[in-house]
Amino acid sequence: MKYFTCQEGRPWLQRSNISIGLSILVLITVCLSLGSNLQAQIGSETPELVVLPDANTGLNSDMTRVAKLYTNLMRAAYYRTGERSIPKSKALYDALIKEIDDSATILENGLLSPSEVSFIYAERASLRYPKLQDIKGAEEDARTAIKFNPENVKATWVLAQIVTERFIYYMERNRNSKIPNILKKEMFDTLKRLVALDPDHDRAYFYLGSMARDLGDTELAITSFKALTRIIPYDDRYYRELAELYKTQNRLDEALQSYERVVTIRPEQKSARNRLGQLYLQTGDYPAAVKTFLSVLSPPEGQSETNSVRERTARNASEVEIEAHQGISLAYQAQNNFERSEFHITRMITLLEERAKRTRNGFRTRSSERIELANRIQEARYTLGQIYLKFNVPRKAVQTFTKILSVNDKYVPALSGIGIAYQMQDDMKRAEIYLRRAIDLSTEAELPDAYNALGYLYAEQGINLDEAAALVRRALKSVPKSGAYLDSLGLIYFKQGKLDAAIENLEQALHYLPDTPEILLHLADAYLGKGLKQKALRTLEQAVLLEPNNAELLQKLERSRQQSAVSGQENSFHQPTVDNSEK
Repeated sequence: MKYFTCQEGRPWLQRSNISIGLSILVLITVCLSLGSNLQAQIGSETPELVVLPDANTGLNSDMTRVAKLYTNLMRAAYYRTGERSIPKSKALYDALIKEIDDSATILENGLLSPSEVSFIYAERASLRYPKLQDIKGAEEDARTAIKFNPENVKATWVLAQIVTERFIYYMERNRNSKIPNILKKEMFDTLKRLVALDPDHDRAYFYLGSMARDLGDTELAITSFKALTRIIPYDDRYYRELAELYKTQNRLDEALQSYERVVTIRPEQKSARNRLGQLYLQTGDYPAAVKTFLSVLSPPEGQSETNSVRERTARNASEVEIEAHQGISLAYQAQNNFERSEFHITRMITLLEERAKRTRNGFRTRSSERIELANRIQEARYTLGQIYLKFNVPRKAVQTFTKILSVNDKYVPALSGIGIAYQMQDDMKRAEIYLRRAIDLSTEAELPDAYNALGYLYAEQGINLDEAAALVRRALKSVPKSGAYLDSLGLIYFKQGKLDAAIENLEQALHYLPDTPEILLHLADAYLGKGLKQKALRTLEQAVLLEPNNAELLQKLERSRQQSAVSGQENSFHQPTVDNSEK
């Protein structure tokens, strides 16, 4: 949490005060001018002064007194414009307030209104804070000004800054203590009162939004920053704040609109484009994500996009470009574009490795930076390995995970990944070794994939089925709605002959992963085992529609049709009965 600073601007006068003061000064000037002109007209003779019997002799003294007050007020305002003359300004305000405090007739006779007295106190308060750093005196003046005029915006602003700074100071000094409600309430009440008095007070809204954000009042923060986008619509900072706040509430469409506005205002902001691309990824608009990330990697004029991306080196590749390569790889992966996904994540790894080489030769590079780079390279390689697994390229997956393990042989995700890759290559011995090691080095919460993979491996081989079921159930504790894990458990139960449990888990798996041929095949086997031939036939027909060239599925479908036909002929010699299980 950071301290806020206040920059004092030129002082301003209320219109009523200016008009009264100026009227007095104009009147004095006109009188002097008339007297001079009159004397010029009659020559050296002095006209006889006639005293009116009903004249109010006290009026002239009051006017003189008010004129003196306003003259000193204007002098005080003038002196405060220069840093060296601020003490003179303060002395004049002190004299003005002393005269007001010492004389009750100023208010009683209506020479100054409560609003005008409030104005003078507010001016001295704004001089005391922050220029003179007299926080206690400024607070007293601000509260007195508000007492005379509760709608005094300047006094309320000074008080708002002081109570906010006091709250922040308390929080900095007492990080582990409970937030005092009285300080928090006073701060928010003062800031809310200020924006109610002045709905266009941008700095008050910034204070209110920032404090609400830091203290977890997201709705108040959103309201405040939305007001700032209304008051200053071309400042991208407030749209950024809004976008991040919307993300915390999973309001991704509104966050996306806010970042689109940021990019419109500041098209050169590549980091904002990356954030926008990430939001397109989260909302599933992958073409828009690709377009946005590519704009971060846009080539100079006259150079093709592909050559530009390939030829850029780590020497001139910024962090936002590295992030863009990662984002675009994820977008292409979601679109099942293997080649482009592989290219961009590989490019990211190359740029990170080049940066790591430079840090090894740099004397000023901190060890923490080197460690962070090594971790990022490891994570990027793991992502590449996962891409190879997804697109069924196990050989390259093994190579990638092996490279990770050559640097860190206890990196559990890579151990699990290489085990799955060997399993895909039907190298069950190596698969079991790596998956066992991954499980031994991990906790249940860390690596559900490893538990599931080893359990599925045993299920495929028809061995260690009790242990296999226990492993997959562990995985399901971490991800209870995983269709893949439910499929594994259903297959294990099928191999154990627990057909009802198998069907229940496989049907749940199909609910979470609909139209998955592998799950449909396992479910058809379970239906056949239970004697539900029509359900098995329909399930296999659905699987073949998804993979019409799958030889195993076609063979099972043909056998199922033959069995169903034979069963139909046999039943034609008997009275038909209703099989409730087939409904």
